[in-house]
Amino acid sequence: MQKMSEEYLANLPDALFYNILSYAEIPPNIASLICISIAPLCSSLNEYLQNDSIWELVLGAYSIGTGNSSSSNRRQRRQSKRLRRTTAKEDVMHAFTVRRANTDMALHDFGELAISKTPHQLSLARFRALVRNYGPDLNFDQRSVLGGTFLVDCCRARYVKESVILSCIKDLIQRHGASSNVSATEGHLYNHNPKYLPPLVVASARGMPSVVRYLIQDGGALVDTKGTSRFRLFKKPSRSIGGTFTALEFANAMKQGEIDNGATPQDLKSLEKCIQILIQQQK
Repeated sequence: MQKMSEEYLANLPDALFYNILSYAEIPPNIASLICISIAPLCSSLNEYLQNDSIWELVLGAYSIGTGNSSSSNRRQRRQSKRLRRTTAKEDVMHAFTVRRANTDMALHDFGELAISKTPHQLSLARFRALVRNYGPDLNFDQRSVLGGTFLVDCCRARYVKESVILSCIKDLIQRHGASSNVSATEGHLYNHNPKYLPPLVVASARGMPSVVRYLIQDGGALVDTKGTSRFRLFKKPSRSIGGTFTALEFANAMKQGEIDNGATPQDLKSLEKCIQILIQQQK
């Protein structure tokens, strides 16, 4: 499958392939400022970027994403040229397809962790072991085949304490640069109008105030972004609240649903905290 993907990419014009990279991956965007924004303004730089040079820059951006030093990257390129006799573009295609494949496998395993019961449920140690197994070069904003993301699946995790979810979210954002504003999608395989779901909406609807606060204050989550989903009520899991709402609207809808099904003020403490955090952020 990986070989077929690389052969398909090889047949694309360079400009089209580069646009695909820039849309699908974060690393090539580092080079796009030089190649697209600056090069047209500087004839000498534009001349330099002809032939293989643009792909050298993109390949270097992938190495920046993995934490490799520039000298290490140069050694790898020299070795690649000697042993594989590949161009920089071919190396980029290989890095691109490998990275996406590894991330897909990591997302699948992470999704399984998020819904597993003891003794294999989500934990920070298991998440880090997963990254070591498939990484370190993963795209932590990539969506899975089913549309999930690391952050959204983390916020959806079952059978674990809120503190565990928060520790994994901190790791995703602080260590791996995951964006709190990348939404998961639902239904994207079956129609052209997928439903989007940002992490903040999930955390708010599930009543996790420490996660909501962190996503806003440290993760830069946008509070006015709407998400579409359905969440089970805590008081009566056989019933749920669904729709397309902002984080605050979903938290309020969940609160009313809980009240309608007999929730006490004590039951609503976490949701109330989420609501207050979101109201304060909008002022």
